[in-house]
Amino acid sequence: MKDLIALIRGKAFVLRCRYWKRTIQIDEGFKIYKKLKIEGPGKVYIGKNCIIDGIRGDESQYVSIDTHSSDAIISLGDNVSLYAARLSSRFQITIGDDVLIEESGIVDTDFHTLDKSRKLPASENKDKCQIIIGNRVCVGVKSVITKGVTIGDNVIIMPGSVVSMSVKSDNTVCGNPAKVISLK
Repeated sequence: MKDLIALIRGKAFVLRCRYWKRTIQIDEGFKIYKKLKIEGPGKVYIGKNCIIDGIRGDESQYVSIDTHSSDAIISLGDNVSLYAARLSSRFQITIGDDVLIEESGIVDTDFHTLDKSRKLPASENKDKCQIIIGNRVCVGVKSVITKGVTIGDNVIIMPGSVVSMSVKSDNTVCGNPAKVISLK
């Protein structure tokens, strides 16, 4: 019954987007178990059979997808599961297929400089800041993925990791800053 309700919520959300938020495109099989907030002028693409959920026992946790410019693009592949994830883009975030992201933040911008002017950082651009996450990646709870990072296929990001450098395929990373670890 819970799955059916999530599927109905997903279909209702898709219909709302079709009529009022034309910058959002969602494929079939979309399920919403907990609150989903999508804001901003950019484009959001969500693939087939994606799941939106929160954290069990904490009703305040939900999925938030924000685009901070009309050029921003956030793209989720097929079978992506987001559990209280925060995706925030000024440029581009691309997530592959079969990805699990639990209560983590993915941000491709610093938003502003550290001086009093708080202007947009002049050194940021799409080529330097976009984030690419491969297929079959698992991002553990309380992790952060920062601007300019590419994560290969079959990567596990352990809980609490801060990923500020790219990670090659078939690795497990842990720590702040995240480093490759061996699980032998």
